[in-house]
Amino acid sequence: MNKKHFIILGRVGLVYFSWVFVVLFLSLILAYEGTHVKNWPAISLGLVFVILLIYTFLTSYWNKNYLKLPFRTKVKYNKPPKLFWKWHYLHIYVITVADLEKYYLLRIAKN
Repeated sequence: MNKKHFIILGRVGLVYFSWVFVVLFLSLILAYEGTHVKNWPAISLGLVFVILLIYTFLTSYWNKNYLKLPFRTKVKYNKPPKLFWKWHYLHIYVITVADLEKYYLLRIAKN
């Protein structure tokens, strides 16, 4: 089971990560507006942000037969991922799940 983890790009990635970063910005607002040295709501929201990032990375992968996104169940794709762009260690792939669903995925690879 060779999982290839990635970062979501494109429209879908923009929408998903904007909601994840809302948690970070709320944490920063609470931290700067608070008067206490240890602002526990800001610390807890910061931890939620870190947990969301780790969860996103661990649940975003593709395998030989399917694609797994953090906000969807496993989706089978008919065509294999196609390399869209490559520069040193950065590889951008395009996976077409349906006629109207394209996902752009950034993968950091050694080769």
